[in-house]
Amino acid sequence: MALQNKKGVYIFLLLFGVILGIIAVILLYTFNWSVLVVTYQTHEGTLGIVLIMGIRISIVSLMALYTFYSWFKQEKQYSSDMPFLFGSFFLLLIFGKALDLFIDFSYFGLDSGLLLLIMKTRFLIAIFNLLPMIFLSIEMVLFSLSLKTRFKRLTNEKTLNKVKLRILILIVVIELIMGLFILTIELSPILYPIIIVPSLITIVWVFNFAWRNQRLSQVNTFILMIGFGLYLITSVLRPLMQFIVGESSLYVMIAESIDIIIFLVIFIGFYKKSNYSGRE
Repeated sequence: MALQNKKGVYIFLLLFGVILGIIAVILLYTFNWSVLVVTYQTHEGTLGIVLIMGIRISIVSLMALYTFYSWFKQEKQYSSDMPFLFGSFFLLLIFGKALDLFIDFSYFGLDSGLLLLIMKTRFLIAIFNLLPMIFLSIEMVLFSLSLKTRFKRLTNEKTLNKVKLRILILIVVIELIMGLFILTIELSPILYPIIIVPSLITIVWVFNFAWRNQRLSQVNTFILMIGFGLYLITSVLRPLMQFIVGESSLYVMIAESIDIIIFLVIFIGFYKKSNYSGRE
């Protein structure tokens, strides 16, 4: 009975958060609808952007649904479970892409103060979007350190949890300070990769480490290493290409199409289990 009550609380909190997020996005679009319509009517290729972003949001939504469904199918639910971490990763990306679409359509018509506020909100979502994978990364890094004699104290679960929490809080605080106090409209394309690239490098290393050491068998660490590696490459190249060619409709559609493929690779990595039995 206690397990059922706990599962019910998780479902309620998840649904409450999702509904609250959807309402916030609807209100944002509703109150600025006239600006969005002007952009749609005066800029070529906007229909293509809406379609490709709609496809991406739909695909990621299905990924989030599947991962959370897998989590709730388990006998017990923990926030460190793989389905929860990946589900949170996909879920936050949905709202991130909804804000990306809004920013694309309101960039030249919205009040600069409000636009900056929306961009900072998107920046915060990007930070928390990678947080589940960063949590996993910290776990694996500390595990690798615990194998060394001078870090044996990390084998103690209580000590390990304290260290994980402190590192996670430190990372979040640093990134929040950069996002809230340094981010400007002009700096956004530069600051965004500075924040997420180190996190992505760590995530790629973690899945590489897990693959080589036959860890995390409940997911396919090799495919995830490839998927997040591609995500890292596009995260580095995207601001550079945006600076060179500008924010054209064709550029946005190509970039989003590539990202759809990359996130399908990441989802396949979550869906398929690692097969370590055939390796030496």
